[in-house]
Amino acid sequence: MSWMIEMESLKDPVTVEQANRQTIINNLNEVYGSVEKLIQRTYANRQTDLNFQLRNVRASASQLLADIKSRDLDSFSGKKGTLEEFYSNEEELLKASSRIKDEFASSISSENIDTFMLEGLLDSFKKGFNERIVVDKDIQKEFKLRQMEKESAERVISGERPAKTSEEKQERKPSGIAMTGKLSEPMDTSRTTLGPSASSEKARDILTKKTSKEDIETDILSKLYNYMNGLEQKYSTHQPEVSFNGEYIGDRKWKFNISERSVSGTIMDGIVKPLLTFETYWHPFEDMRNIMEFIQKEANTVPSGQYRSVCILSSGWNTEILDWAQNYVHPRLMVYLYDLGTNEITFNASVNNSERLKVWHDQEEYVPLENMIETLVEQDDPFDASDVAEITGLSANGAQRFIVKMLSKNKIIDVGFGTSRYSGIRNK
Repeated sequence: MSWMIEMESLKDPVTVEQANRQTIINNLNEVYGSVEKLIQRTYANRQTDLNFQLRNVRASASQLLADIKSRDLDSFSGKKGTLEEFYSNEEELLKASSRIKDEFASSISSENIDTFMLEGLLDSFKKGFNERIVVDKDIQKEFKLRQMEKESAERVISGERPAKTSEEKQERKPSGIAMTGKLSEPMDTSRTTLGPSASSEKARDILTKKTSKEDIETDILSKLYNYMNGLEQKYSTHQPEVSFNGEYIGDRKWKFNISERSVSGTIMDGIVKPLLTFETYWHPFEDMRNIMEFIQKEANTVPSGQYRSVCILSSGWNTEILDWAQNYVHPRLMVYLYDLGTNEITFNASVNNSERLKVWHDQEEYVPLENMIETLVEQDDPFDASDVAEITGLSANGAQRFIVKMLSKNKIIDVGFGTSRYSGIRNK
């Protein structure tokens, strides 16, 4: 399973950076030692010009070493990147430093010393190091999220449960329903809109496991129907505009499916590929291991480049499961637990855009992005994409795409004269 292999290789980027930097310094120390031997050899052989050239090479190697040893690394700018890009870049840097070490060492026994080639190797490595991925707060945050995901997966495999405190041992008793873990069959398909996506088909397969309506008390059954009706109204009137990764998706095709005890909606990337899928269904869990295994199976079916937001309904969740949900992390799956008894929704609020996505699983009214940025549009000062991103949860690219849409609808105008600043039409 590729995802688990990826998790097994997860390492703290700060530790990786420090260890690799020391290895590179050690390799460059050997490079410097090799140049010293070459200088001594050419001096003994009275090769004046070559000796002078090698002294220049030594100066370059010495400066490179000094720069890399410097804590501030003022000579190296670095660049931003993802955690995966960081790991890949670090591996290439280690290989490059090893190749340089070997090349300089082999020059000691070579009859012809190519100082131009040696100087070029140092310059090339300096350029590569200059483009080293910086371990910034974004990479550290991504690592922590992936680490939490890894720990969650390991608990699923081992069956380990987090230790309970004395207060946690007194779990809340689920009310209003027999916790059978069974689901109902879908309602009449006359309520279906545009047909289910492939992922919602899978959810509905789960829902075909029948359970008697007597399993749910009348009060909870009424709340369940009201909840589903509310989601149907929301899905019919609006569509998601912000994706899991902050991309603007308000211009993509949106289709959804409503049944008696489930609702699913999908933003399509093109004709057949789901970009973001929302799934909400009645599936009361009582056992911690069962829900973890269930969610992990869901997570393992989400391909790269696609995202899924899953909300599971019950009439009460025990403390252990709620604590797990508040810490669950996966790069492509968001998990919500909704309590129909209290109308409370539990999720990991630290995950990017989790707050923005939960509106498609709860009873809150959806606020379109245009309404969210009204204060920006109506203010006297121009705004830019970063202002839009801060308010809406869109990424920089997503905010720019949304701005292009607003421009095309004549809702705003470009007043930046090439500096990407915008204002409401009324300020024209």
